[in-house]
Order: sequence, then C-alpha cells, then structure tokens
Amino acid sequence: MMRRLFDQLYGSVADFESAVGLEESVKRLSAATERSVFGAWTHQAAIGRVSTNRVSLQRVIPFVGNSFKPCYIGKFRQINGRVVLTGRFTMLWWVKAFMTFWFGFCILWTALAMLPLLARDPHTWWFPFAGAGMLAAVVAFVALCKRLSRNDVPWLSKVIEDALSKEPPNSRFQSDAPHAARA
Repeated sequence: MMRRLFDQLYGSVADFESAVGLEESVKRLSAATERSVFGAWTHQAAIGRVSTNRVSLQRVIPFVGNSFKPCYIGKFRQINGRVVLTGRFTMLWWVKAFMTFWFGFCILWTALAMLPLLARDPHTWWFPFAGAGMLAAVVAFVALCKRLSRNDVPWLSKVIEDALSKEPPNSRFQSDAPHAARA
C-alpha cells in the first residue's frame, strides 16, 4: 500500500519512442500542444513547453481545476540511434512538497503522541488516534483528487504517441485529440 501511495504522489516512469528524427519530434509535439491556458479557453488541450531538453505537459479542461492532476515531465534523448521521449507522470513540485510535509507531520504527530501513552497518562489516550485520523484523511483526499484526474495519463499519452507517430498527426481523424492537433 505504501508503494502505491508513493507512486501516486511522486509519479511513474513513461517513455515514448518516436518514429521520426529529433527535430521533427520536437516540432510535432510542439504543434500538438498549446503554450498557455489562455489558448485552451474553450476546449481541452495539452498545455506546456516542448524543447529538446525539457518537455512539460499537462491536460487542461476549461473551468476544471485540480492541482493533483498528473503532468508529464521529460526530455528527448537519442538512444541507440532512436529518438525517445523519457520522463515521468507526476504532480507539480509544490503539491508534492506540501503533501510530503503533511504526511511527515501526521507520522511525527502519531509517533510523539505515543510517548505519553507509554508513560500511562490516562488523559492522552486519544492523541495517537488523532494522528492516524489525519493520516487517513490525507490518504483519502489524495485518492479522491487522483480519481478525478484518472483519465489524464491515457489522454496525454495518446497526444504524445500521436505526435511522435510515423504518420503526420494532421493526416488522420482525431476525435479526442486536442484542438491544436486537429488544426
């Protein structure tokens, strides 16, 4: 369970192999994404920056906000003569920092709350349960927020795979691809 929670917070590895060269891969992925949220005011889109050394993408749905949604952070690399986009799906750094602090506080509270209990103080018996309750609340909160964004990883993966495929992205029908890729 702890490993699953760790993966939920800190992300999972995802690599995408490109069927075209490095410059073309950067150009295609850049064309399939919007630069800012204001470019996707009326439609869902992959938003972010694309360069050879840094790819940062997230799915934006108009009028829906979720700081716990996954973002793709990676970079293009050439491995054995092939172009590969290597990276991971993870949350924003400040969300991970906040959640790490919150988990650490809950664990520290529970551990320190055990000390008076071990000294047999009858008035503090409920302190460890408060820490366990806070920990359960944060786990439930993260699970709910991740559930709300459960389709973001497959959606972003499809955008990336379509952009890096052999066939140019604009030459086939893309009903659920972002608006920028259909243009």
